[in-house]
Amino acid sequence: VTCLEISNLRVPSSYSIARDDGDSKPLILGCDYEIDENDSKGFVLKWKHNDLQIYQWIPSRNPIVFSSFKGHIDVDYSESDDRFHKYSALKFINPKANYTGNYTCQVQTYQSVASRTAHLQMIVPETDFSLGYQRETNGSTVVFCNVGEIYPLPVVSLLIDNQKVTDAIATEQVQEYTGYYNVSAQYILPDQNKNMELECEVTIPGTDYTLHTSMPYEGAAFRANAATLQIFLCTAITVTLARMLTLF
Repeated sequence: VTCLEISNLRVPSSYSIARDDGDSKPLILGCDYEIDENDSKGFVLKWKHNDLQIYQWIPSRNPIVFSSFKGHIDVDYSESDDRFHKYSALKFINPKANYTGNYTCQVQTYQSVASRTAHLQMIVPETDFSLGYQRETNGSTVVFCNVGEIYPLPVVSLLIDNQKVTDAIATEQVQEYTGYYNVSAQYILPDQNKNMELECEVTIPGTDYTLHTSMPYEGAAFRANAATLQIFLCTAITVTLARMLTLF
């Protein structure tokens, strides 16, 4: 029977980085474990990011932060006064998008070793999310949904009357310096003269991050307006021709 066991690894599946400092929520990773006092000699706790050690704590000593995580983990953060749990958790300071990865908590003594790993996906929310449509010069109508400056690469889906459009054309662009994505989905309406409900959904695979927006498309009104405009133009042309004929 092992005397050292990790009962729970508190790593969220995803974390959204707030673009405004006032809206940010703390990112905290926790490691809950049971340790027998008789098996506590040589106790050390380590955190690893993708197998690279980033944190170490030995009771009676101050925590140590390694690599690029220096300055981004609060070494004074504590969740417990227990001497074997006091500095077991990680509280991040200004977390970065490249902190995505597998996080491993490892606890060990001279007699036992235990570890658990979980994946964390960092998310940078979009700066733009828009749904609309436009008339092309050839008379067709294109529905579009745009998502700007988001990370990681999302899935953008168009829906019409609650039915997913399977043949929408998606394009993506990666910003050179940030690695953020601009994604657009477009679809040419096969029948632009009927009313319909347009929707756009954005998801990030492996997370619960979603965006949704909708708008009505009044094709019947457009058809009526087009017919009215056609009658008006025909009437105007007829009147103009009649006036021109009276001049001769």
